[in-house]
Amino acid sequence: MEREKACYEQNFEQARSLNGQMNNVPVLAMTLTGGLWFAAGINEDISEQIRFLLLLFAGFCNLALVLVIIRIRDVFHSYLERIESFHPPSFVTGRPKKPRVPCLGDYSLISIYCTLMGVAALLSFFVAVSSFWPFPCVPTWIGFVILLAVLLALFDILISRKVLNFRTRVEPDESGEPEGG
Repeated sequence: MEREKACYEQNFEQARSLNGQMNNVPVLAMTLTGGLWFAAGINEDISEQIRFLLLLFAGFCNLALVLVIIRIRDVFHSYLERIESFHPPSFVTGRPKKPRVPCLGDYSLISIYCTLMGVAALLSFFVAVSSFWPFPCVPTWIGFVILLAVLLALFDILISRKVLNFRTRVEPDESGEPEGG
């Protein structure tokens, strides 16, 4: 029983630490985005190319932080599952008997954060291309098409289950052994 108790306590401490990290990500996103937007929008001494790059960087940082916060929340959830398995009757699910907003569930807070960070990323991209497009010989609409293509490619590489399953799944050959070993 001592070992189980120690594991429970360590899992709870790790979950508490992850909860703190998870709640710091939106603050980091606001600080980073606000600083980059301020530098791009207020400082008239820098070139439009630098402003363009600052806003693109702000957008990509927000998208990266969306992935970070989702990953932290998934790991956090795995700790909660282990904590619950220790003593299910005493586990607090976070779901009251009469919730004020019944549609909000397990990942609702993260979904709200991700939506806000995604909107900030889209605004960064939109302003970067519409206001500071640094290529005068190429129409701005082509910039939007290029940006959309880059974002779709990133989505396919990072989020698409098909790509992730292809990289992690090892298919057995005819003998039943995994290929390559």
